[in-house]
Amino acid sequence: MKFKSILIAYLNNPSNLFPFAFSSIFVAFMFFQGFDFYKHKLHYQTFTGRVEAYKSPQKIEGFDEKGSRIDENLFENKLVLLDFWNTKCGVCFEKFPQLQTFYDKYKDDNTIITYAINKPIEEDVPRIAFQLVKEKGYTFPVLLPNDENLPEKFGVKGYPTTFVINRNGQIVYKGDIEGAVKMVAELKESD
Repeated sequence: MKFKSILIAYLNNPSNLFPFAFSSIFVAFMFFQGFDFYKHKLHYQTFTGRVEAYKSPQKIEGFDEKGSRIDENLFENKLVLLDFWNTKCGVCFEKFPQLQTFYDKYKDDNTIITYAINKPIEEDVPRIAFQLVKEKGYTFPVLLPNDENLPEKFGVKGYPTTFVINRNGQIVYKGDIEGAVKMVAELKESD
């Protein structure tokens, strides 16, 4: 009943139509999409995840579960998705099914590389990152960086944070896994 009264009051005075229409559109936008933009800005310092292409601030070097050395030479002329996480991050484990789906879709595509980069924390025992991922039934590759401060050098403020690197070795996306998956698909289409 109150809403009907407010609506009638706005409609009786034509000068009130613009504020009513604007506020209605704003509320609808925030309800459907705006809050996601706002949340993304808080966590990743960008509304959509898309960033102006820039070179990696730090070399990516480390080793995988088999002890193989991984470095940026592997990434040359490839699309790269890097998902930074740590072993105490519950949200990271909630997002792993999406990372696994992405990995399964592109694992046989030699133009796309995926790595979940673990940020070791003080309580971690050796190889715990590999063990936890395997116990949960995930098969995407995990990378333990040589530099424990690699995430900070990439500007990671919270976990998980996902990056996409284009074929030119430039970071073009920083945000959540959902947006990263879309960005890789767009880059793959434009090839």
